[in-house]
Amino acid sequence: MSIKQLLTAVILFSAAIDGYAQAFPSKGVRLILPFPTGSGFVIGQVLSDGLRDTFKQGITAEPRPGAGGSIALEMVAKAPPDGHTLLVASPILTIAPIVRPSLKLDALRDFAPITLIGNIANLMVVHPVVPARNIRDFIKEARAHGGKLTYGSSGQGSTNHLVTELFCILAKVKLTQVPYKSATFAVLDLVRGDVDVVIGAKTSVAQFIPTNKLRVIATLGTKREPDLPDVPTAIEQGMPELVAVNYYGILAPGGTPPEIIDTLYREITRVSKSEAARRAYAKAELDLVLNTPAQFTEFIKQDSAKWRRVVREANVKLE
Repeated sequence: MSIKQLLTAVILFSAAIDGYAQAFPSKGVRLILPFPTGSGFVIGQVLSDGLRDTFKQGITAEPRPGAGGSIALEMVAKAPPDGHTLLVASPILTIAPIVRPSLKLDALRDFAPITLIGNIANLMVVHPVVPARNIRDFIKEARAHGGKLTYGSSGQGSTNHLVTELFCILAKVKLTQVPYKSATFAVLDLVRGDVDVVIGAKTSVAQFIPTNKLRVIATLGTKREPDLPDVPTAIEQGMPELVAVNYYGILAPGGTPPEIIDTLYREITRVSKSEAARRAYAKAELDLVLNTPAQFTEFIKQDSAKWRRVVREANVKLE
């Protein structure tokens, strides 16, 4: 390509981007959901309801499940960068491109972060027959059993699989994975005593805690959970790197003009701060964050680096 052709291409691209920004929104906005249920679905409903007056052309939440969330990721990554197709993302955003290289996706190159809506804490829970009451005790048990203790996951390459492998790397212990089709089945088997430990979202284990069917030995957030004030974080227990939350954020396709990102950030945060939204998010156990696009970008960088390390050191393979 000659210099003249290159300059022409740049000018045309810039003109197209300017056109996107000036016309936004020129049609209905679509919120693509990787999963048809859960906290991401709640966020989709809150935003589609709250933004209807702002986006007169309409805004809809569209579940596009399949391939562990990868279908939704690819759909948004390939959409025009005009702000009309958005992703309601969870940790699959940073994990899927790492464990599935054939996707040829990059969490920052192919997406434009808008805001991280909120987090749900991961809890480390054991069956009551396991004598551990904290992380130190559990590490002693794991070492004493020489890799025979088992942990439930929602499958190879899933969030709780990688979080548990992160724990194993940091604690220098070996646990045996028992993969299930979903976190729900893993937790149910933990309640039955078929596995020894699960690291999972608070929403998947909370119902079994008051009845003492499960024992929480750590929370993997940066602070204690208000309804579990006696459960220390992994940080407090001497494992500062064992921080892993189930985050939920909104992203546009990579290359979306900054003006559109700013508009979406302003409107999404405005709606998310409303009383109705706060009630819905609290019911879904979401700890509200609403950081800026720049802060969300930095979060994604750090999260991606963490899971690359785990995949490399634990030799996680899906393909």
